[in-house]
Amino acid sequence: MYYLLYQKNEIDFIEENIAVQLKDILFKKILFEDRSQIDFDKNDIILTYLNDNNLRLFLPEAAKGNLKLGILPHPKMNYATLGLGVSNKLEEVVKNILKSQTNHPIDLMYCNDQIVFQSVNLGEVFELVDEGKRKGFYGQLFRFLKQIKRLRSLKHKPFSIFIKDEKIIDTSALGLIAVEHSGGSIVSKKTIKSDISNDGLLHLLVLAPQYIWELVWFFFKSLLPDFLVSKERPNFIGLIKSSEVTIKSTNSIDFTIDGEKFQSDTLHLKVDFQCLIVVNPIEENQIDKNTSQKKSLFIKTLPQDEKRNELIKRKLPWLRKATFEEFKELFTVLNENARSSNAYIVMMILSTLITAFGLYADSAPVIIGAMILAPLISPIVSFSMGLIRYDSNLLKVSFKTILIGTFASLLFASFVSIIIPLKVVTSEISARLTPTLLDLGIAVASGVAAAFAHAKEGIAKSLAGVAIAVALVPPLVVAGVGIGWMDWDVFSGAFLLYLTNLAGIIMFGGLTFLILGFAPFKTAKKGLVYSLLIILLVCVPLTFSFYTIKQEAEITRTLEGFEIEDIRLKDVRVRSGEIPVISIKIVSPNSIPDEKLKEIKTIIEKKINQKIVLEIISAIEF
Repeated sequence: MYYLLYQKNEIDFIEENIAVQLKDILFKKILFEDRSQIDFDKNDIILTYLNDNNLRLFLPEAAKGNLKLGILPHPKMNYATLGLGVSNKLEEVVKNILKSQTNHPIDLMYCNDQIVFQSVNLGEVFELVDEGKRKGFYGQLFRFLKQIKRLRSLKHKPFSIFIKDEKIIDTSALGLIAVEHSGGSIVSKKTIKSDISNDGLLHLLVLAPQYIWELVWFFFKSLLPDFLVSKERPNFIGLIKSSEVTIKSTNSIDFTIDGEKFQSDTLHLKVDFQCLIVVNPIEENQIDKNTSQKKSLFIKTLPQDEKRNELIKRKLPWLRKATFEEFKELFTVLNENARSSNAYIVMMILSTLITAFGLYADSAPVIIGAMILAPLISPIVSFSMGLIRYDSNLLKVSFKTILIGTFASLLFASFVSIIIPLKVVTSEISARLTPTLLDLGIAVASGVAAAFAHAKEGIAKSLAGVAIAVALVPPLVVAGVGIGWMDWDVFSGAFLLYLTNLAGIIMFGGLTFLILGFAPFKTAKKGLVYSLLIILLVCVPLTFSFYTIKQEAEITRTLEGFEIEDIRLKDVRVRSGEIPVISIKIVSPNSIPDEKLKEIKTIIEKKINQKIVLEIISAIEF
């Protein structure tokens, strides 16, 4: 026997849209309020056309009486439709129920003895679901953007979590989300890998970000389609899987059950394993055949003890704040690196001497070896930290050590240039005489790498590689050679490159420490302004130098391969000056008279639209 439960004032819709589909079977219409007058049999099938509220009343009764249900979609059945996996297409659902030959046992989840169709939300969880209806990308984005103004007031709240009577953890979190399966929430959909439901377990997600940007980035990824992002659960989200969980707090807890607001100091969540029988078609992989449910705990990354107390006391910062242990360990290293020592001076002198001989020998491998020896980067990174924390002692000590290393390198490099009777600008020396904005880019990346390598213990051994990338000592040694040669151009160009690297490391090393949470922005602001001013000053000559190199490249590109009658220009080189000097090789089938060479110079000047000094190597092509 089929029964159809319906609500008042909906008889006309029932007759027009449902009864006509049931004309070939024996069924009886029952008003929901009169259900207690019917003695339902276990073999009967009760079709329900009810809203969420009435389903919450009836489903526990049906589970207790082992009744078989066919759940039909209702316009006001928002949460139950998604939570129970019922299609919105009424005609299709009715046909499938009538064809179905199989009964399916499904779970029911409760919170404080009230049925939960989708999710229980505690605190600030920034759900992207409104009134049980999934929204499109732009709808979800708009809803999230409306909540951004609340970010500045976010604060952790204390929670104690129990499984049955056993306390699992005392922690703090912005909020918690409890779902029976991954589809119950946007957050759970993006973080729970298994889509299986009806396994007798609920999933409790504990959202405990330690800074706002971590939360914003996660919810931005939540807006993206599933195929673009993996279901990797972020470290700041803990997960507890159990058939029963109790949540307690020292304060009253504001929470919602499927969007309806409640308040209590204790929440008891439980799942009744496959207690409700439905005839709605359900995919086989959604039913767990295993009757033994095992709890799972992923809570190691949740804040506890001192960290928990700290997060409860203050509002959530925008950027990460390093832990006391991280802060203490790093400062011990940086304070040690900031001090000058005999070993530091000896290594600076040795790296300077090796670099100087490598520059004269025009040997890149020798210069790289010297860079690995150079200890100059260590006090520079310490200076970066001192700058953003405005630590006067660390600033003084590290600045003094940087000066000692700089003067030692200049002194011994100039001494080498005096005792070696060669004044040859090798390619390795020449490469460090015209720094540009590109060199500043290298310095920026190197500063980030240096600070990151110091902050992260696991990659501290890569500091030798950082030293190579920064290349502080070679330009400093070339500047010392310029002093020995009494050549201002050599000294100024190389020393500008050294200052470029120095400024880039200091500022962006400091920014990296700031982002990693080793200093508050208020403290770092003044130091970053000073370092930015230094970089702006350095950028002025770098910009001119970059413009000059750009002009040289344009001239080279214009003239390389250019043909004048049967004469072809090759191997074009440009040296800038008041009047540019262009060196070229001209290839022709015959020897070229002087008059023709003058004509070539005139054609080139017209081609690039400026006066030049032309150096020509003539080659005859047979």
